[in-house]
Amino acid sequence: MNTKINKLKKAQRNSGYIDAPNYWRRINGLQNHIKVNTAVEIIAFAEERNADVIVFEYLGKMKLPKGVYGAKKLRHKVHFWNKLGIQNKVEEMAHYRKMRIRRVNAKYTSALAFDGSGEVQRNDKKDLATFRNGKVYHADLNASYNIGARYFIREKFKSFSEKKRLTIEAKVPQLLARTRLTLASLISLHQAPRTNGA
Repeated sequence: MNTKINKLKKAQRNSGYIDAPNYWRRINGLQNHIKVNTAVEIIAFAEERNADVIVFEYLGKMKLPKGVYGAKKLRHKVHFWNKLGIQNKVEEMAHYRKMRIRRVNAKYTSALAFDGSGEVQRNDKKDLATFRNGKVYHADLNASYNIGARYFIREKFKSFSEKKRLTIEAKVPQLLARTRLTLASLISLHQAPRTNGA
C-alpha cells in the first residue's frame, strides 16, 4: 500500500496535480482486499471461540500529526480509511451472524500498561511496550487487554444500581478516570464487591 501511495505522490510531483485514476484504482482495489480479508479473519477468529461480542476502539475523527504532508499525509488518510472500512465490514458480517459490536474509548489504550503501572515506553517501530518494571510486551497485546477491560468495566457498571456504583467508585477511585482504565482496573472492580461484603 505504501509503495502504491508513494508512486502516486511521485507522479503528482512530476506532473502537477493529476487525478491519476489508474493509481487510485490500484490503491482502492488493495484497500478493498485488505478490508475484506481482515474482516473475514476477525469473524473466523470470533466464531472459533464462540464469541458473541466483538470490541473495537472508537476511531472518531481522523487527526493528522503536525508537519505531515505529501505521501505521508496520504498514507495516514488511507490507513485510517482502512481501519474504518474494516470495522464497518466486520460489523456488517457480525450482525448477519447475530454477534454484537461494541466500541470503547481509544484514548491511552496503547500508552498505558495493562498491569496499572503507568505509561509504557515504545520502541522506534512502536511494536513493543516496555513497562516501568522492565517487562516487555507486544504493544498490540497490551492495548488489546485494555480495550477488552474497558468493555467489561462498562458492561459490569450497567448492572449496578447508582448507589452500588458510587460505593465501588469510592473504593476504586481509578474507575472514575474513564480514559485511563486498564486490565488492572477491571481486576480491582471484581475485587471491590468482595471487600465490601457484597
